[in-house]
Amino acid sequence: MKYIFRPMGLIEVSGESRLDLINRMSTNEVALLKPGGGAATVLTTDVGRIIDRVILYAGESTALMMTGENNGDNIGRYLMRFVFFNDDFRLQPLDGQFMALFVYGADAAAKIGEICGVELDLPLHGWVSAQIAEVDVSVHATDPLSGGGFMLKIPAGSQDAVVQVLEAAGAEAISEAEFDALRIEDKLPRLRHELTGDFIPLETGLWDDVSFTKGCYTGQEIIARMDSRGKISKQLVQLETEGPIPAGTELLAAGKSAGTVTTSVGNKALGYVKSSILEQQIDLSANGGAVRPIFEPQSN
Repeated sequence: MKYIFRPMGLIEVSGESRLDLINRMSTNEVALLKPGGGAATVLTTDVGRIIDRVILYAGESTALMMTGENNGDNIGRYLMRFVFFNDDFRLQPLDGQFMALFVYGADAAAKIGEICGVELDLPLHGWVSAQIAEVDVSVHATDPLSGGGFMLKIPAGSQDAVVQVLEAAGAEAISEAEFDALRIEDKLPRLRHELTGDFIPLETGLWDDVSFTKGCYTGQEIIARMDSRGKISKQLVQLETEGPIPAGTELLAAGKSAGTVTTSVGNKALGYVKSSILEQQIDLSANGGAVRPIFEPQSN
């Protein structure tokens, strides 16, 4: 079991329109979320480009919205631009009041459940209130790495007590590089790495974060057209390299641009590669060394 603190944007959303507004602004169906449930959804531009991937956790009268790292203020301002006169929608930033602690590993559910005294049989993005070391926390099932994943929302100032209990149960802290290495293995995108305005959610493989049956949302036309054609121009894939190559390095195929590296740790990386190159299995290179997709590209 591994843990790492990440500076995610945490925002409390309230008002009768709290889910409706985000539903009409993002890719997934979130308007019907029930208390204790949650969903990941992507905010996109008019042309379907990624602004951020946010996760909503529904409560009785409020919802918690988790943005990408250090992006809460940006997303708050962005959403408020689209609040109409008849919307009942309010945002309360929680940065500085709470911290997001992520715990990963196949044994995370069993160990955290034992610590909290609750059974953590949660669906992805489901959540429950609990206590750790007499500290009131909320436990959120999140994107798994190494077989499991949870986000603990902890009151600022109480993190040391919670960490002490986790470490007593065998949890080990990991560095940013170690976190990125885990992300590469599970192809989990990260803001400002894979989640940028250069890409469309389907290119990132975020099919589960997109509803193709709900009403209109910002960027829908482009995303729906891409789906209906059954063809995406590039795909996020895992890569194996001959040596370390920095993020931003251009990938080449037969001397021509074929894609870009977005995250790299050691000889493993994530990157976007043109679908035509992957389908034809044309050899890739970067900085004079060979680059190999670790497994076949995904399709819907």
